[in-house]
Amino acid sequence: MSTPEPDLLASLQSQIGALQADNAALRAQLNQQEIQARQWLLRRTTEIQYDAEEQRRAETLQRVFYRIAERATAGLSFYDFLQVVHQLLRELMFADNFYVALHDHDRGLMDYPYYVDEKDGDVMQREGVPCKRGMTEYVLESGKPQLMDAARFQELRHQGLMAEATGDLTFSSWLGVPMQIRGRMGGVLVVQGYTPDVIYDEDDVNILGFFANHVSAAIERYQAIEELRKSEARYRSVIENVGVGVVVVQDGRMVFVNPSMERIVGHSTQALMAMPFTGTIHPDDVPAVVERHQKRLRGEPVEETYSFRIITDQGQIRTLDLSAVLLQWGHRDATLLFVVDATARVEAEQNQKRALQQQIELNDLKSRFITMASHEFRTPLATIHGSVDLLMHYEDRMPADKKRLTLLKIDDAVERMTHMLENVLVIGRSDAGRLQFKPQPSQVSMFCKSLVDELRSAMAEPFSRIRLAMDLPPDSETYLLDETLMRNIVGNLLSNAIKYSPHGGQVMLQVQPRPGELLLRVSDQGIGIPLADQPQLFESFHRASNVGNISGTGLGLSIVREAVQCHGGSISVESATGKGSTFTVVLTAPAAPKESAP
Repeated sequence: MSTPEPDLLASLQSQIGALQADNAALRAQLNQQEIQARQWLLRRTTEIQYDAEEQRRAETLQRVFYRIAERATAGLSFYDFLQVVHQLLRELMFADNFYVALHDHDRGLMDYPYYVDEKDGDVMQREGVPCKRGMTEYVLESGKPQLMDAARFQELRHQGLMAEATGDLTFSSWLGVPMQIRGRMGGVLVVQGYTPDVIYDEDDVNILGFFANHVSAAIERYQAIEELRKSEARYRSVIENVGVGVVVVQDGRMVFVNPSMERIVGHSTQALMAMPFTGTIHPDDVPAVVERHQKRLRGEPVEETYSFRIITDQGQIRTLDLSAVLLQWGHRDATLLFVVDATARVEAEQNQKRALQQQIELNDLKSRFITMASHEFRTPLATIHGSVDLLMHYEDRMPADKKRLTLLKIDDAVERMTHMLENVLVIGRSDAGRLQFKPQPSQVSMFCKSLVDELRSAMAEPFSRIRLAMDLPPDSETYLLDETLMRNIVGNLLSNAIKYSPHGGQVMLQVQPRPGELLLRVSDQGIGIPLADQPQLFESFHRASNVGNISGTGLGLSIVREAVQCHGGSISVESATGKGSTFTVVLTAPAAPKESAP
């Protein structure tokens, strides 16, 4: 039997060897873990440094973008704003050489509102530059950022894509990024360097791209404001120069008045804005205008356009057409009024109405003339025809006195027709403005007595029924009168007084001298004139409704009125049905010198 010592020793040695091997493996594992830990720590340190750098860059970008948005609303001019943009871009990258290009699609032109370059200076800063094949246009056409060095530029130039590039072309690095403005490629931001140490990379492309997005939004705002300013200037020019009056009414007063409104109403803007908006409106029209204005403010239905009258500063009354709409003025309700001077149109309408009325009256006049002529001429013509027929068939058997009576009937009928024709001719001359006034020295009393004798002979039968009274000045007094026109005045008034007194009564003729005037009054106690007929009494062919079968043409009083007006006088009437009439005529008739008496 062997001893246990050798086996134990071998077992111990084996265990020691295993332990040594495990120890070596453990040391190797620890070394590997230490290496990995160091590598992790190095990576972590790098990541922390990178994150810190990114954080600083993000903070810088955020600060820059905030300043862009802030300065875009600061009311700066466009150039001053772009100058601030340039300064902010320098905080993010090398941008000593920087310019902004904007594309005018409608005109096919490029504008360079900001251009700063160490080689070109600012000579490239101009507007309305025709588009060409340059680097800026290449960015627009591609719609992508373009990073160029001298080699790439020469390559593109060989391809004909840079055939028209301008400015200093000795750059070491050039970067242009497009800007989206109003949904299209509307501009380009460009930076460039001229030294070998300035080389732009993809990080710079990203930075300038982010920057361009914010700048393009600000440029859109500036363009909108500029268009609004131009639009406001255009609208202000239109409002101030348009021929329509424009007024804004708020709280019962005018808060805006354009120059045309001043011209229409004749008051200054200061005066109009100092008074209620109804200050110039005709008092009779104020209630209606105020009612419509209040209805409109309450949102109630009201006519869009209506007319009213105003009183100018000179006291003239003018008619205006007004249309109005509600609007917000200073964030409060107001009314926008458009006012047109309609005075000329209203006068034209009134003239047209008068012309139409005159045409209606003329047509009525023609109708009455035809009726009168057919009636008044038929009677004397029938008398003439009957008398001639009687003479032709019974002349040899007619006694001399009856034959004479028949001839007198013919003569009376001819005289009656002649008188009517003369009246028509007088009216015709009057309407044509050819009625002449030729005053001559006239002994009025002698003239009136002679005229009465003529009427007594011509109107023997009706004259026999009345009592004639006369109140005349002395026969020797002479006045400057037109005896032809006086015959029309006195003859027509007296013949009417006699004719329209079928039951007799007194007819009175008065002539009373006044300083520079003569008063003639003819009165009767005949059938009178109905009140309804008196307004049309002096119109041609008008006859009162109560004349019955009494013959007449309706021309006599019209002729009297024209003759009176030629003398610079006036005529009036007082009458009542069944109580007679009194016609009063006042003529301008100075006394004639004694030596000129006829």
